[in-house]
Formats: sequence, structure tokens, C-alpha cells
Amino acid sequence: MNSVACHRWRVCLENIVTGGRSVLVLEDEPIIALDLEEVLGEAGYDDVQVFSSCADASAWLEANTPRVGILDPRLRDGVCTSIAQTLLQRSVPFVVYSGQAPDLTEDAANVFSKGTFLSKPCHPDQLLKAIATKARRTG
Repeated sequence: MNSVACHRWRVCLENIVTGGRSVLVLEDEPIIALDLEEVLGEAGYDDVQVFSSCADASAWLEANTPRVGILDPRLRDGVCTSIAQTLLQRSVPFVVYSGQAPDLTEDAANVFSKGTFLSKPCHPDQLLKAIATKARRTG
């Protein structure tokens, strides 16, 4: 088994042993959203909630708190600063997953700087490692 497969299995087993993990994904590109959902599912994340708008994610957060978030800062209805702020208030770690460094206000940049930035596209194992690392730090 190669090192990539070993890492995926290790992450998957970690999630299975600990009862799985919920992940909030904010992504407005359908192909990228499907890819993230598949990668996370294969790694054992059993509750992946994908939203393409700030409004839908905000409504979900009214009754739910994920273990970790993957956020594209710019969604179809604007910059998701309020979602990132909600996650920070609840001590939920997040990864900022964007194709480019977003042009943000100073306040928004400060909020998103609390996450780990990963540039699209990145290798699935890089993403899995980033979210596992963030989740362990707060777990």
C-alpha cells in the first residue's frame, strides 16, 4: 500500500473509531462540491453538509454545529464572513479553500486568517490532513 493510501486509511480509521465527524462545506462550484463530498465520505466523514450560499449555511447553523468547516469565502450570495465568525464563536476550526486569495475587507480578512488557507486545487490528502490537524487541535 502506498503512502497516499496509508494516510487515507489512517484518517478514515480515526474517524470511524471516534464516531465520525460532521463537516460543513461552503462551495458554490458544483463539481468541486461533489468532489469534496466524495473525498470526505471516502475518508470516513459520515456527515457532510454542503451549501452554496451563506443564507442556507446560516439557516443550518441555527440548529447544528459541525466538527470542522471547509469554506470558500466567496459564495453565490456574497462573502461568508458571518459563517466564519459563527464557527469561530463556537470554536469550530475551518479551512479556507479558495482558488485565489480573496479580496476582503480588513475585518473579513482578520476572520478568515483564523483558518488554514489551502489553494484550489490541492491534493485530497493535503485537504484531509489540514482538516484532521485542525480538528485535533480543538478536540
